[in-house]
Amino acid sequence: MTLPTTTENSAIIYRVIAVAIVLLALIFIPSPLLPPHRLAEAIQSILHVGWKVAYLAAAVGLQAVFFGSVGVVSAFAARRASTPSRRLMQIIFLPVLIVLVTLTIRFIKLGYLPVWVNAAIPAAACLLGVWLGLGLLYRSGKMALLILFVVAGGAFWLLSGGATAELSRTTENHLRILVASSSNLPMGEARFGALLKIAFAPLPEKSENVSTVEHNRAAILALAIALGDERLAKLVGLNHHHELIQQAANLRKGTTLRNRGDWPRHFFLSAGLAVLENSLVSDAGGLMKEQLDALAKGSGFSFTDVAADRAGTRFAMAATNSEEDAKAMQELVNADFNVDNFLPRIADLPENLTVKQFNREYETVGSPPYRKKIDEIENRLDSCVALSPLTQKQLN
Repeated sequence: MTLPTTTENSAIIYRVIAVAIVLLALIFIPSPLLPPHRLAEAIQSILHVGWKVAYLAAAVGLQAVFFGSVGVVSAFAARRASTPSRRLMQIIFLPVLIVLVTLTIRFIKLGYLPVWVNAAIPAAACLLGVWLGLGLLYRSGKMALLILFVVAGGAFWLLSGGATAELSRTTENHLRILVASSSNLPMGEARFGALLKIAFAPLPEKSENVSTVEHNRAAILALAIALGDERLAKLVGLNHHHELIQQAANLRKGTTLRNRGDWPRHFFLSAGLAVLENSLVSDAGGLMKEQLDALAKGSGFSFTDVAADRAGTRFAMAATNSEEDAKAMQELVNADFNVDNFLPRIADLPENLTVKQFNREYETVGSPPYRKKIDEIENRLDSCVALSPLTQKQLN
């Protein structure tokens, strides 16, 4: 029996460290991995692009760096293959294994698998990272070890103090304020307005580290959790089984919008998902489909629900478009509540359409009759003050 040499023992230790780093990174990474707000602002300033493009670039870049780093470190957990054929096997199967492990951990944390477009960036970054790591591994063991610690340190640095942690804390604070005020809330549509006003109360002067945009984003997410669906809390790093989240969910009882109890849910769930920005780079898209389908289960297709969804999305965009728009929205919300500012009259729109009725009248999604009805909805939403950036209206 041949005892392992000191060199072999060191190699085993390095591989164990690499495995531990990868697992810890995947377990403790927030889901979804959202970019720091200031990073998106920096990209917007440097490239002179719109907020959506800047946020998308920041989100894609962060995911590529993190999951690429995971791939690089994962490669160092492999044993150096002694033959070309074994190297080829590593190149083919190791990336696939790492991607499967990554998706499995994400599934355990979120409770569902992301749709393929949501998994595309992490998977591609992992693949490229593993191939890069294998190349470094076979060129120089010492260089590979150095890269391992540099990449791992950089990946964890990206996660420390990022927007997800800040957004999670600020959202939790908003939820506590909403829950604390629950005993004094009116019922019906006035309850909707009162919750809006509480969540969008202006920042105290001492809050120097939180921008108005970040404040509004957290306010919308808190309302989305309370009035939309508590499982949205998972997407901002909060435990949706926590007592605070359950207490917040009780706020939706008795909350209506134009005398409908389901429209506040559509409005704020869509608003919350819009705050999380691109479903392409988060798992929000999968949750949105699941939850909005659940809300409409058994009732058929409704253009009224589409209108409420679009109103929520547009409200979130208007409230977080810029610092100026965010402050203007706070002023509007804290004035006397007028439902016409947030949702037009939509009760006359077709709803509860069966599949046969929808196919007969609108053929399919995207058809001319369907687009005509959607354009009608958008025209109605245009009349609502809170559903477009307020500073642009002042300029016009």
